[in-house]
Amino acid sequence: MRIFLSIVAVLFILGGGACAVPSLVTYRALDGEGYISGSGAMSTSTAAFVTGTAEFEEVSQDEVEESSPGGSVRIRIAAERTDGGEVLVAVGSAEAVQALVVRGSHEIVNGLEFEPFDFDGVAVGGTRPLAAPEAGLFAVSSSGPGRQEITWTVASGEWRAVIMNADGQPGVDVDVRFGVRFPYLRGFAIAGMVIGVVLILAGVLWLAFLYRPGRRREPDAGVAMPPE
Repeated sequence: MRIFLSIVAVLFILGGGACAVPSLVTYRALDGEGYISGSGAMSTSTAAFVTGTAEFEEVSQDEVEESSPGGSVRIRIAAERTDGGEVLVAVGSAEAVQALVVRGSHEIVNGLEFEPFDFDGVAVGGTRPLAAPEAGLFAVSSSGPGRQEITWTVASGEWRAVIMNADGQPGVDVDVRFGVRFPYLRGFAIAGMVIGVVLILAGVLWLAFLYRPGRRREPDAGVAMPPE
């Protein structure tokens, strides 16, 4: 019987570790505003970087559909040109972005990873410049010198993020920071750590009780105890 109870206690400890460790890793990955972020340098000889919003830490369609109208999953993009020039950062529908880049050049960003920061790029259109975007083309955008940042609430449909020189000229060289915030992720991480610690403590205390000094071993069934 004690062997069975010991196995249960060990399973408590292992289950607690499996719950607490990933939750701790997730919690440490969040910044002060609850975003999972990544930053690095991006450079292309084309006139723009274009990436699907689903590339941001694998934002799934299910998470998009479950997003509340007021905002659930959010994406944050910040970029600054290394030469101090004007940069444009935006998110627009796939159709709008395609209309912008079809007569120019751009680099398609795939496999975007935050930690460590990495991506795969496919250049399209050589080094042709882009026309200046029309007002209202994007759902959200920011342009100008220095660091430009946007925050966008994920919506259903196909969307593209764009980083380009504000004048549409080729040769984009920027320092960027991407982030994604999932609803309640910090709370889930904290809850996972608490549950994991409780399970580990329960398993350890259970083992300590079973093998405490001075505890008499239970006799096997059918074996008579010698008289006192």
